[in-house]
Formats: sequence, C-alpha cells, structure tokens
Amino acid sequence: MALEDAYHVAEYNVPNDAGEFAVRTYRPAADEDKTFPVMLVIHGGGFMNGDLEMEDYYLKILCVELQLVLVNVDYRLAPENPYPAGLNDVYEALAWTARNPALIHADLGKGFIVSGKSTGGNFCAVVAHRAKDDPLFADTPLTGHILQMPAVCHPDAVPESEAHKFTSMEQCKDGPIFTRSQMLNSYGKFVMIQQILKIDPKNPEVSPYLYPSFTGLPPAYMQVCGMDPCRDEGLAYAEKLQAHGVSTKVDIYPGAPHGFNVIFGETNLAKKWNAEYKAGIRWLLSLATHRGPCD
Repeated sequence: MALEDAYHVAEYNVPNDAGEFAVRTYRPAADEDKTFPVMLVIHGGGFMNGDLEMEDYYLKILCVELQLVLVNVDYRLAPENPYPAGLNDVYEALAWTARNPALIHADLGKGFIVSGKSTGGNFCAVVAHRAKDDPLFADTPLTGHILQMPAVCHPDAVPESEAHKFTSMEQCKDGPIFTRSQMLNSYGKFVMIQQILKIDPKNPEVSPYLYPSFTGLPPAYMQVCGMDPCRDEGLAYAEKLQAHGVSTKVDIYPGAPHGFNVIFGETNLAKKWNAEYKAGIRWLLSLATHRGPCD
C-alpha cells in the first residue's frame, strides 16, 4: 500500500445534463510545479454497479508506483439512469480533464490515456472514438487507451458474416464468476428495455466493434480472459484495431474467467495480470513521449 504522504487526493464536481457528478483525482506528492501524465479510469460493474470506492485502494498504489495523475469517474448507473447517461458522464469527465490539466497537475503531452474494465471497457472504446473526431481534443489528443476484458459488441449486433469469430458467448455461457445470462442482463439494464427507448444494439455507441473505421484511434493495450463470454469480442476488436493501423498490444489469460483478477487476486495469474497492466500503461506512456511535434 502506498504511504498516505506519497499522494494527494481531491474531489471535484463536473456538470452534466442532470446537475453534476463527482470525479476523484490522485497525484503523486511532489513540488507544486511538477506535472505528470494523466489517465482517466472507468470502473466496471455491468453498467449497474460501482462507485469511487471500487478502485480507490488500487489507484493510490498505481498513482505512486507509476508517477501519474489518475481521474476516477463516478458516472451514473443503470437502470435508474439508462443509456446514454453513464457514457455521457464519462465523456464529460474526459473533456473536463482536457480542459483542466493545471488544476490536477497533469501534462497531457506526457501522456493522456483512458482505461476501462469490463463494461467500463465499452465506455472506454466509445469515448476514444468520440474524442478522435472532437475538435476539443485536436490540440490534446488521447495518446492511448486500455480495454480490460471489454464488452464491445452486443450479442444481437454480431454481423452474420463474422459469427464464426464470436463463439465464446456460447462456449463460456456457464463460466465461473460471469455468465452469458449475466452479460445479457447487464446490457438489458443499460439500455433499459430497448424497445421502449428505441435503442438499437447495432448502434456503435452500444457496440463499438461496429464503428466503420478505427483509423486515427490512439494506441491500445488490451487484456482478454480465456474463459470469458466476452473473450472473442475482445480479440475481434484487437484484430480490427490492428487492421486499421492502430498500434495494439494484447495479453491473454488462458482459462481465466471474467473478473478473476479481483476474485482471486492472490493467485499468480492475477499478479501477472496486474504486472502486465502496469507494463501496458508504461508502454503507452513511452509512445506518448516519442510523439513528434506534428503527430
């Protein structure tokens, strides 16, 4: 555990269409004029669960060990706040970060990353796509994004011609920790009865795998679990990133179920997951520092 005097924590309120939501920032203890790369963190939880406390302990460690600023987002949850409330909160938090680097002691030129786990990986993929075409980020583009065991294609949205790539939803439907029925329930609560809200699962902002182009996305690091209903959509997403020329690294954990790194955190495989996550962040930061002035 990082010593309490090794980091500073602060909370801020960010406006949204319902009022405001909170972000919690973490920065290494240092002279007031020192700046750090920054990473926005999007927790998982099936679109329905999670809060600022979910990742708090680990983010303090990550902040000190990697010497970077972290922004933890308390986005609105389904079903009380159906699509796209939580997604829009995450994007507002990303925009807030881009507008306020001095406030949080960040230097976006040293690294500007967004990272999401599970359904947080879904949001991460979508906001990366949004940001690449948003003039707000023209001068401060994302330099990397991280998708951990992501859900990136609703089962009802899988293209028929690519169905052979998406077998894990059936193969791992009764897997430990997270099953296919739980995955479908998460999507259902997220869109909150899609027939009523007219939400199309083929909307790329629900199923980011379906974006027609990945060109211009920042470099990506991904972690995929072998016994996860979401396994194949993660692998297919990585393949599509690479096909569009996006620098991409993927680590795969054979036989591991969705969320194993939390439930079985003391296992060697979970420790490997955490070590490789940190290595993935370092890799993305190294790419950011080697970008040219016109990149």
